[in-house]
Amino acid sequence: MNEKVFEVGGVELHVDQRSLGADGGPSVRVYGEADGENIQLLRFDCFRKDPHYHYDPSGKNDQRHLDKASVPDSVAWTIEQLGENLVKMIQTAGYDGVADRVDQAAVAQVLPEVESFMRSDA
Repeated sequence: MNEKVFEVGGVELHVDQRSLGADGGPSVRVYGEADGENIQLLRFDCFRKDPHYHYDPSGKNDQRHLDKASVPDSVAWTIEQLGENLVKMIQTAGYDGVADRVDQAAVAQVLPEVESFMRSDA
């Protein structure tokens, strides 16, 4: 499995392909430093059958499913969330200190490359 890590704007975006049984697809894991540790804050699983995302996947693991009718392209939706709502989503995951250090504009600048990698590896 090919993984690419983008260190930008106070977070790390780990992009790769994940599979879970008969389902799978591109995934983005968002890491940030909290309490001296590199913690997985968010994970977006753009799976073919059941696209979903997680707040604090290593802790409370609040998983939300995407409705494929209203979100037909989970990769595009993920890129949009990373570009526009990353700080708010990190706060929702319970990591306000990390959210305060995120440079949303810097993250947005690498998203075309993130999306390209997600789609090329699919």
